[in-house]
Order: sequence, then structure tokens, then C-alpha cells
Amino acid sequence: MSDQRTLPPSAIAPFTDYTLPSPPNYTGPPLSVRRWQLEGATDPSAPAPFVLHTHGGGFLAGHHYLPPWWLHDGFRKRGYHLLAHSYRLGPQVTVADQLADCLAVLAWCRDVLPGIVAAEEGTPLDGDRYVLVGDSAGGTLAALMAAERGFTPPRALVDVYGLMDFFGVDEKKEGKAPEWKGEFSGEELGRFMMDRNPENTMTVGMAWKEMEEWSEEELSALWGVKVVYDERIRRHAELNVWAQTRMDSIAWMYKGIMHPERFEGKPEGEYKAFVNGLSPLKVMRARKEKGVKGGYPPTAFLHGTGDVSVPVKQSRDFAEVLREMGVDVVECYEEGQGHVWDRKFTDPSVPGWETYIQPIVDFVDQHVGI
Repeated sequence: MSDQRTLPPSAIAPFTDYTLPSPPNYTGPPLSVRRWQLEGATDPSAPAPFVLHTHGGGFLAGHHYLPPWWLHDGFRKRGYHLLAHSYRLGPQVTVADQLADCLAVLAWCRDVLPGIVAAEEGTPLDGDRYVLVGDSAGGTLAALMAAERGFTPPRALVDVYGLMDFFGVDEKKEGKAPEWKGEFSGEELGRFMMDRNPENTMTVGMAWKEMEEWSEEELSALWGVKVVYDERIRRHAELNVWAQTRMDSIAWMYKGIMHPERFEGKPEGEYKAFVNGLSPLKVMRARKEKGVKGGYPPTAFLHGTGDVSVPVKQSRDFAEVLREMGVDVVECYEEGQGHVWDRKFTDPSVPGWETYIQPIVDFVDQHVGI
């Protein structure tokens, strides 16, 4: 995860950044959406579907400036608008708050953005023909968005090594954790993981420790925005690295994104129910046990069988439940590949594209009507 220089530049095509009005009862920096210019539409005057990407980062880190490269060749250049968005990062908010942010962004993209795009470029955006894509933590959030009711559902969901069951991963790693050497001590970062001050909330953070790989000028060019390595962004980056490299990394992550202290003194089981309510596998399994059929978009899974951060079993179990509910599913698993392995797919000439990316593109096209 630390080799940031493998990331391609984001500004491969003209893009536009939008700042959204804050939803009711929202505290934090404004949410934002980046849209890349449409290519490949057979009829530029016809409303085109959009892909909305939700980034990963363990719910504590990451940004929306660099969606996976394969989304450009796989979708944008085939006639889809490509959108990526921010959401509030932990530890000041929970996954439930992040889901609320994602749903607010989706509503804005469906209801407001089509008019803006038509006025700016004259290329209509179809608010009812959309696809949700998320990787890692973003896959979890996209899958939860797809489970929501009360609005026009996505035509398809693409889950890229998303965590589908929070209680379905081991809480401790095997082996020995490396000695922590950072600007901020482990004690400082442990205290920061328990910070609940909304004034400290961030919506954009580093994916790892980019400040060790890139100058401010280089990262600013890469992200397409001005980046300053102030204490706030450095501390937040180290929090993510410190938490993920601990032997009890899962337990610490939960402290930052589930806020278990809120459940102290409450009836036993409330915390578990809260976490399971944010686990797509548990949500859909509960619906299946009630006899619910369908009610979920066609779903494509992309995962590596060697992933130790999010075991491939998470995808396989979720795919099985959806299939049992009558949901159309396609699974693409590459043997031995770890987390964020899809970065290698920079264009269709990369070996494996036809085996792992193209089936997902074809699956989505089929359900969107491209």
C-alpha cells in the first residue's frame, strides 16, 4: 500500500470538482464530487449513465482524486460519466455517518448534477441509470448504499475487495508487528483514535504516507488540488498506518469507526447489532432469512485470493447469499493476488484485463443497457 509511485496521474482527462451543500445536521468540511469528462458516447446528445466511485482507506484514510485507472478505460471511454466523491473520515465519525454522507452525495448526483452537466457541456447525465463502484472500505459503503430502499436503485454494483462482514475477520494478526517509528508516538495516535471532536473531521486524507514519496508540488499535480503537508494531514496519515500495522489492528480500527464507548452501560447486544447493521453480508442474510427475494442490484465481485487485509471469503460469502436471493452475480478472483491488486490494470493491454476486468464491464453494460 505504501508504493504510491505506482499510482497514475488523475488528470488524464478534463475533470471538474464540485462542492456540495452540507446536508442537515452535518458537521465537517463540505462534501465534494469530481467528474471526468465523458468519452465514447455513441450519441452525445442522449442522456448517458454514470459510475459513482467510493474510495477505500480503512474508513480512516483515503481520497476521491484517484479512482482506479481501469474505470476510465472500462467505463468512461465507453460512454459513462465517471464520478468520485468524498465522505467524512474516522475517527470523528462512524461508518453509519459515512453511509449517510454517501447517500447524500448520491442524491445530489442524481437530482442536481444532471442539470449542471447539461448547462456546462450539453452532454446529459441520466440520474436514473447509474452504477455504484467501491474498493475496500468503499466497497463496504457502496454495498450498503445498494441495500438502501426508497429511491431508484443502481443498475449494478461493483464490489472491489470490500469488507462485507465486520465480525468476519480475525481481530489479531499473526507474527510480530514492526517497531513503530513515526513523527507521532503510538500513545499520541492512540489518543487521537478516540478523538470525537467534529471540528477535527477530515474528508480528504492520504491513502498511506505519501509525504515520504512525493513533494507537496508533486502530490498537488497528482491529485489536481493544492496539497500542504500540515500537522493535521500528517497526523491523520500516521494514524492510519499505525492502526493498520498493529497486531490488534481490527480492534483499533473499530474504536475509530464504530465508537464502541457509546454502547457502554447499554443492553448487551446493542453494539453487535449496530456493527452487523453496517455489514452488508449480515444485512442481506437477514433479509434472505425473512424470505426476501431480489431487491438488490446485479453485483460484480473483483478480489484477489491472496488478500490478507480483506479475505476473499468475504466476497464469496456475500456472492452466495445474493445468488440464493435470485440476484445476478459475476465473480472475478485472481489467484494469489493481495489487496489493491487491481492497480496494475492501467489499460486493456495489461495481461489479465480480458479475464478479470472485461467480464465486469460486459456485465455492467448488460444491466445498464449500453
